[in-house]
Formats: sequence, C-alpha cells, structure tokens
Amino acid sequence: MNYNIDDFKINNNKIYINGWAHFEKYKIIIQSGEENKYLDNYISRYDINMLFHEKIEDNLYGFKQEVEFNNKIKKVNIYIITNDEKILIRTIDNRKIINYIRNIKKILGKVKRIIKFLWREYHFLVPPKMWGKYFKIIFNRKQKLEVFNPEIDSEYNTWLTRQTYLKDDNKKKNITIVGTEKHDYIDYVIENNLKKIISKINTDYVCLIEGNIKFINYFYSELNSVLDKNYDLIYFDNDLIRNNKYCSPNLKPDWSRDTLLGVNYIGNCIVIKKSILKKYADNNSSIYQILLNLIGKTNNIMHISKIMYHDYGNIKNEIKEVEKYLEKNNIKAKVKKNTDGITNTISYEIIKKPLVSIIIPTKDHADILDNCLKSIYEKTTYKNFEIILIDNNSTEKETFNLIKKYEKKSNFKSKRIECDFNYSYLNNEAVKISKGDFIVLLNNDIELISGDWLEKMLGYAQQPHIGAVGAKLIFEDNTIQHAGIIMGKGGLAGHAHYGKDRNFISHQFELKIPYDYSACTAACLMVEKKKYKEVNGLEEKLKVAFNDVDFNLKLLEKGYNNIFLPNVMLYHYESKSRGLDTTPEKQKRFVQEWSFITNKWDKYIKHDKFYNDNFSKDYDYMLK
Repeated sequence: MNYNIDDFKINNNKIYINGWAHFEKYKIIIQSGEENKYLDNYISRYDINMLFHEKIEDNLYGFKQEVEFNNKIKKVNIYIITNDEKILIRTIDNRKIINYIRNIKKILGKVKRIIKFLWREYHFLVPPKMWGKYFKIIFNRKQKLEVFNPEIDSEYNTWLTRQTYLKDDNKKKNITIVGTEKHDYIDYVIENNLKKIISKINTDYVCLIEGNIKFINYFYSELNSVLDKNYDLIYFDNDLIRNNKYCSPNLKPDWSRDTLLGVNYIGNCIVIKKSILKKYADNNSSIYQILLNLIGKTNNIMHISKIMYHDYGNIKNEIKEVEKYLEKNNIKAKVKKNTDGITNTISYEIIKKPLVSIIIPTKDHADILDNCLKSIYEKTTYKNFEIILIDNNSTEKETFNLIKKYEKKSNFKSKRIECDFNYSYLNNEAVKISKGDFIVLLNNDIELISGDWLEKMLGYAQQPHIGAVGAKLIFEDNTIQHAGIIMGKGGLAGHAHYGKDRNFISHQFELKIPYDYSACTAACLMVEKKKYKEVNGLEEKLKVAFNDVDFNLKLLEKGYNNIFLPNVMLYHYESKSRGLDTTPEKQKRFVQEWSFITNKWDKYIKHDKFYNDNFSKDYDYMLK
C-alpha cells in the first residue's frame, strides 16, 4: 500500500485528514469536485505543498491538515500527487448540503439509481430470487448491508474486532519458526545460513518470517487445523501496525502468479514444507525469491483468508528479484517500476510478431462502427492484424457503404450472417475464417485510448499459462466500465470498480499492475486461437449474457490464468446497437442463461479465487 488514511472527518464546513505515504516527495491536494467552484481557502500556495508532511521512519512520511470549504460545494476530491502523477484517493459528498434537498428529490434520485443499477447489472431482467434481496437493500435501511472501508483505520478496527476470534491453544505442532530478527517465538535466526538451519529442523513445516511481526491470538489454532493437509505452501492475510494501531489490511487473493510478479502481495510471513524450502532456497534467499521460485512448480498452495499477523514493516519494491526470476527462467520481458515506488509492471517481448485477428460483430449504427474502425487503423502501433467484421442483419444503407469503404483495405474482410442475435455463434463463425494465431473479441462501440494495446495484450496472451487477456474499459464520462469481473457480484458476476473515476486507485493492487482475475469482459478480450478452440469457443447456448464469463471460467478450469491489464485502456460506449432486453422472449432467454451459469459455475460464484472472501460482493473491496 503506497498510502493510508489514519483519520478522516467532516465537521460543518471543515475537512480534517491525516495519514501517511511511502513517498518522500509527494503532496496531497483537496479540490472541489465541481467545475468553476473553489474551496474557500484553496489558494495557489497549496499547489506547491498542500498538506504538512514529516518523516515518521524510513520510507514513511505523514501528513495532516484541516481545510475549510464552501457549504455550497456538494463534492470534494482529495488527490495524492507524486512524480507528476495525480491519483484520486477519495471523493466526499457534502452531506450537510445533500440533507437540504427536498424529499421529492431524494425519491427521484433513488428511482434513478435503481434504474441505473438494474440496467447495469441485469439489463432490467432481475431473476426472481434476487428481487427480495434488492428490495430490502433499496427500500429498507435496516436491511442494508453494513460494510467497512479498509482505508479508514477506525472502520477497519471496528471490523477487526467483530471477527470471530478462536481461542488459541498456543501450541506449535509440527512447525519450526525461522526469522530474520530475534523474538520470543523465533526458534532460529537467519544469518546468511538458511541451508544450515534447514538441516537442523526436524519438523515437516517451517514458518519463515522477515522483519518484525506479531501473531494474532488465534494464529496457532488456525494454522494447526490445516498443517495435516500436506500443502506445499500456506499464507495468510495481514495488516500493519502504525502508532500502536492496526491499519492497511492486505486481504489477498488465492495463489496468483502474475499478480505476484507485480508485487509481493503475500508478504513477510509464510509457512512452507521443509522439503520444498530445501529444494528452492539458497542461504540468503528472501521470502519473495522463494515464492517466485515456486511459480509453475506447484499449485498445492493454501491461502487462509483471515488476518493472521500484524506487520511492523513496509511493503518494499523488489524489482531486482523479478529481474533475476525472468533471467533464470529465460523469459524475455522488461520490468518497469511503477510510480507508487512499490509495484512493478512486466512487458513481455512479442515472439515472431504473429497475426492477430480482430473480430467485430455489428448491426447498423454506421457512425459508431466507423469510430471504432477509424481508431484501430489510426492509433494501433502493432500492424500485423486483420479485422473480421461480422454483419448481423444490418439494414441501413450507411452501414453497407461503410463496409464497402473498409473492404478496400487488404487486412479487412466482412461476413454477413443472417440469424437471430447470438453473440457466441457469431464469434465462433468468425474464428473459423480467421487467419491469425491470436483472436481479439471486440465490440463495435469501442474506441482506442492506448495505441500499443495489441503489443501489451499479445505479450501476455503468448505466455503458455495465460488464457484470456482483458483491458480497462472507460465510459465516455471517464468513469470505469470494466476493470475485471468479480464472481458472485450481483448474485452471479459483475464488473469491478464500475462507475469509479478512471484514475481511481484501490487500496489493493488490482488497478496498479497486471492482475489475475477469474474473468474479463469480451467487449475487448484477447486469447490464443488454439486455447479458444481447446475450450470449444463461446457457449452458443448463451446467446447474449454471460458467454464471456463462461468462456473465461472454462479456461480457468483448464489451468490457464485470465489476466486484467490496467495499462491497456479503451473507451466503451456499451451496447448501443443492441437495444433493451424488454420483450417476453428476451426475458425468458435471460433467466435461462442466468440459470445455466449458476448451475454450471456455482463453486466460482460462491468463492472467487482472486477476490478475498472478506470483501463484500455488493460493495467492491469493502469489508463485510
């Protein structure tokens, strides 16, 4: 975590904030979220250094400030700025003003939110079993789900104290604890002789610790319950200790090899089988080195989704360890340290510059289609691609003229398919006539932002362990439409961070680095053709909804990782040529498709491997 908010309050027309960040040179500014309106004391000097900050310890700097603002301002944005990058960390509604709004406006606003929610999640087709749940949430405040913001220490600590604490028996069973600093619970201290220490250990498991941590009171009881299940590696959730307070919970996904290459999300405490440690550790191996050495060697890994220890240290950048891993495994890629100073982004070298087939189903709306095609031809820097346009029942002259115009290009071809709309069937038919070794499924209402989108996506899609590669999709108003899919959200699956500002950065890492997700939307999705065929393409029983979710999960079941790339951005104007699902036939079809997915993929709906179980499925990355 590159920053943390310790305390945050709004009293009358004043904002009070304090916290810390890992940056030595940074500033935090507070601005109005409304155009042409200003905070009362927002003056030019705040552009230089808005909030007072001081060094707390190495690589840790605190800030605090009280700022007045005009009562007429309804929204206030708080940003952290470092290396000329401006990151939105909080948006606040001025509740005092909002409370002045008349009841009729509140009712109209609620109706608007309901309509927006129903369209976003279900296209107005809510399965009957979900109506009761959302009726209670929307209309009965007592039934509204209580969630806690992990970025606010007071809320996090409230959540932490509400967790069920097991009574610890304080007995270490079949485990030896080895650390880099001497503490009461440490059996051996590592001094560049890890191999020698391993030879002295007579237990099957070793708990490796770097730095200073504090076990939670149920640590041994929870650990002992899984030690007999023969896992190669066990890791846990944790938080930090700052000023004798618990903060910054690191609520981790299950084993995520690509995420691990971006940051050591697993942290400074692991339990590992002695035989595995002996095989993959050197005398001076760090925990991160050992974890990287396990990539591709084992999936017999257990993640305990509970806060199991408190860490006194910081997450640090370990780019050299990643570079060593890539060199050791002869992986051709470049690693770049991100501006947060902690995470890294890997860019894989493209092998042999293969042909990429971009498949675009369409129906009329020539202006939207032209915008999409023009942006591809004008902005794409990777030139070895072909476009396959699937015309599904177009009737407008403008569309036919546009298709004829683009057919003059050597790398463009179209195929007309007259049938009821079936997204899966249309794309499967296009794949049959494609010449590329890699496929991009693309909506006709997409416009490029990142010109190097194909290079970045192709670099990952070429990796043997990668299935589908997704991108960050942005609405026209610069809010997020897609940033990965969370299984179980909305009762089945939903887009992460939907509606957040395009520059929003989460408390976790999923918007900073290439990140393993269970699924990504097919509005822009790349996959190797042989892998597409390996899972029999898109399921044609799913004509409109959830076919991309099903496709991603089929790849996941085959052992591939699906990955979301936050550094690949495109505008998505979202299904403008599709229309609303309002007819009885479409309603029946939607319910059937919903049932198909819930029956087939129930285990992923109940437990998303890449979304921590402590997070709410109704409010993204909030604690439940």
